[in-house]
Amino acid sequence: MERIFSKRIAVRIAAFAALAAVLLIGAGAAGYNIVSRYKNNLEGKYQMSLNNLADYTANIKTTLEKSIYANTSAARQPAFAKLMSMSEGAKAALSQLPMSSGQANAIQKYFAQVGDYSYYILSKLAKNQDISDSERKTIKTLYRYASDLDMAVGDMAAAYADGSVDLGRPITLNGNIEQLSDSSELTLDGGFREMNEGFTDYPTMIYDGPFSDHIANRKPVFLQGKPQISEEQARGVAANFLRTERGRLVFEGETKGNLPTYNYSVGDEYITVTKYGGYIDIYRSNEAAAQQKFNSEDAIRKAKRLLLDMYQEDFTESYYSISENICTINLAYTKDDIVYYNDLIKVSVSLETGGVVGLCTTGYLMSHTQRNIQPPKISEAEAAQMLSPELKVKSCKKAMIPTGGLNETAAYEFSCEAGNEQLLVYINCETGLEEQIYIVMTGENGVLVM
Repeated sequence: MERIFSKRIAVRIAAFAALAAVLLIGAGAAGYNIVSRYKNNLEGKYQMSLNNLADYTANIKTTLEKSIYANTSAARQPAFAKLMSMSEGAKAALSQLPMSSGQANAIQKYFAQVGDYSYYILSKLAKNQDISDSERKTIKTLYRYASDLDMAVGDMAAAYADGSVDLGRPITLNGNIEQLSDSSELTLDGGFREMNEGFTDYPTMIYDGPFSDHIANRKPVFLQGKPQISEEQARGVAANFLRTERGRLVFEGETKGNLPTYNYSVGDEYITVTKYGGYIDIYRSNEAAAQQKFNSEDAIRKAKRLLLDMYQEDFTESYYSISENICTINLAYTKDDIVYYNDLIKVSVSLETGGVVGLCTTGYLMSHTQRNIQPPKISEAEAAQMLSPELKVKSCKKAMIPTGGLNETAAYEFSCEAGNEQLLVYINCETGLEEQIYIVMTGENGVLVM
């Protein structure tokens, strides 16, 4: 009886083992299919991004060539408008390709400058200004690099068009688990590294735009001529601001670059002090605010009082946002009823305690200086005539507003309404042209412009 029982058990065990093997094989096959589908979908997206990048690059090359020979504003405007759009597409396509960090930084910057320079040229054309010889030279330079990129990206897209080579890091199957291969280099790394290196002699582009090379190299105007302070002196500045003892501060090292600082922490607070002049650049606290005991008006008053104590200067709030009971206000330096929007400081205030929990003075440190403001060439009434008849003016003030780069221009800031919409319109004090238009969004989480 025992032998019969044992035999039955053995048969059952064998059957269960066989069934388990079938299930494992099936699960493995299903897992492999899932991974293969995932991999194929991902590879399909990579292939599409590479093809899109090739198309955008080819179109940028062709449009830049046309813009070189265009000789009227009517012909140039659509070309540069198209370049703005295509540069954004090229940047998006490039960012979606699998590459190691830094392999295409110069290429990404090139596409950014194509779009940014196109906007700069369009702004000139809108003001009926002609393109200078140096600007034509810059366009030719952009075209020359677009030609090289077009050939390189086109060849790369053609080489991988059949899908026989993975663009991403190959996925292997370990049992039923997907794993990345041990290869440290992605398929596209080499090709884009070579293209990136082709920009080593790329000329410096100086123009009035946010991607102009002179912006990356700019120095803080406000700190020019200020004496260099020691680490111990900076420690005293930080301790005084934090209202704590010097010995409690932990030195976190120095920041190099155009705005060098000494950096400290204490508890959940972090602060940086400029090496020149000894001014607070960044302050932040991780203090949480569980509830609101103060409102935005209280926070704005607190921020203004802080900046008055720090600089003995007046500041005007422009907009603010509230998140997790922290109110962050943007304030611009103001003198003689003129608001200087380049000289911007951000202050964050806890709506639970009313205390300052964040400060960023970088905009002020980089831009603040004494200006020689010339009287406006057109009056406020003349500027108002340039506004759309759809707008109703509520108020007006003078402002120095930033242009695309480091420059600024004098403008009348008209606060207007149109139906339920609130708008800010800036009219150039010299030319009477509309410089900027913003829609003001007001809600429970703040006042923002877009």
